[in-house]
Amino acid sequence: METCVIGVCDDDPEDVERICEELVRCIRHLGEKDPILCTCQSGKEMLEQCRNQKMRLVLLDLEMPGWSGFDLAGQLYAINPEIRLIFVSNHENMVFDSYEYAPLWFVRKSVMERDMLKAVQKYFQIAEKVQIHCKTREGMRDVWVYVNEVLYIECSGHTLYMKLTDQECHQFYGSLKPLEESFSSHGFIRTHKNYLVNARYVKEVGNRAILLEDGTELDIGKNRRKEILEMVETVQRGRRLC
Repeated sequence: METCVIGVCDDDPEDVERICEELVRCIRHLGEKDPILCTCQSGKEMLEQCRNQKMRLVLLDLEMPGWSGFDLAGQLYAINPEIRLIFVSNHENMVFDSYEYAPLWFVRKSVMERDMLKAVQKYFQIAEKVQIHCKTREGMRDVWVYVNEVLYIECSGHTLYMKLTDQECHQFYGSLKPLEESFSSHGFIRTHKNYLVNARYVKEVGNRAILLEDGTELDIGKNRRKEILEMVETVQRGRRLC
């Protein structure tokens, strides 16, 4: 539904341009929409950009003045555990050192064209998407939704509100039932007749409401606390094991 924001951080401006061109070429090759690119030439600048906007993916040079790519990786995970990282380097001997930071892929600048395509393919394999057929003001249409960016879906009458992690809200028409069937295999649970919630973002299950990581409180169905708590724990446990 929204355009992917990808960060690119390298202290060499020519390498930044080369990485961006190759990245966009590979994304287009896979039939995906062009991303919004956020480019920086220092780790501190990239960290600040990631604090100000939600990025799904960041490509990092390993050797930079000040903070190295490894230093920045630790900082990025601290502010966004869901972020995905791809390391980019001329030094192939650093591949094994990078494993500690669980990168999605390692792109060698010497064979960037080949490695970048593999990295982008890997990213879109794990960036779960669900296709939904919905009615909007413009009529019926199919839209793709990135699962990890959906906090919850609220039903009010015949109107559905999809709340995203970046605080955006998309409105369409229908009922929760077909969405529940589409999203249930991706860790979403029906906590109330009016709410379908992404269990990965549930911070606390209270007696009458659940608290999400962004501070949102949502009512839960009567006498459903135990069942909801078990479902949330199951989903979050599976997520930690992945």
